[in-house]
Amino acid sequence: MEGLAQSEEARLRRSHAEVKASLLDRHIVFVGFMGAGKSSLAKLTAGRLGRRWFDSDELAVARSGRSIEEFFAAGDEAAFRALEKQVIADLLDEEPGVISLGGGALEDSETRRRVFERAFVIHLAVSWRDVQNGLPKLQRTRPLLKDRSEGEIHELYLRRQMTYREAHVRIRMPRGDRAATVDRLLSVLAK
Repeated sequence: MEGLAQSEEARLRRSHAEVKASLLDRHIVFVGFMGAGKSSLAKLTAGRLGRRWFDSDELAVARSGRSIEEFFAAGDEAAFRALEKQVIADLLDEEPGVISLGGGALEDSETRRRVFERAFVIHLAVSWRDVQNGLPKLQRTRPLLKDRSEGEIHELYLRRQMTYREAHVRIRMPRGDRAATVDRLLSVLAK
């Protein structure tokens, strides 16, 4: 009987959060450092809220026909950033959805201004220690980190933290159950 009551309470909490979030007639945007889990949490959140989900990096790749790795390998980071900026501007002109941004998207001041005007911004915070623990994988999978020293990556991490500080909500990302993190997030949105 107790399990049923807890289940009903959890369902009502989620329902309340969904109603509250739907009243929030803005995009919900996830930001954070590389590997924070922005895409997976944004996708889960969108599903729970019945909204469309977008990943700005995936859309930039689809629009250009080039992978992010190809941009960076060719020394075309500026071209990628310009495309990323346009993709995000276009997304913000659509009906409210859930968007995961690339880790460096907010470093562009115009993009940052637009995002904060048009969206509810959630920072998925990861500690430097967690980043350090995942560096070998991140360096293999993130073109911006290839051939960079740990000190250079730490400097990038710190610089980006400055842009994430403006977020409306900051959620510490534990390792583990993403669904529980989405529950926590929906609870925050309900308040």
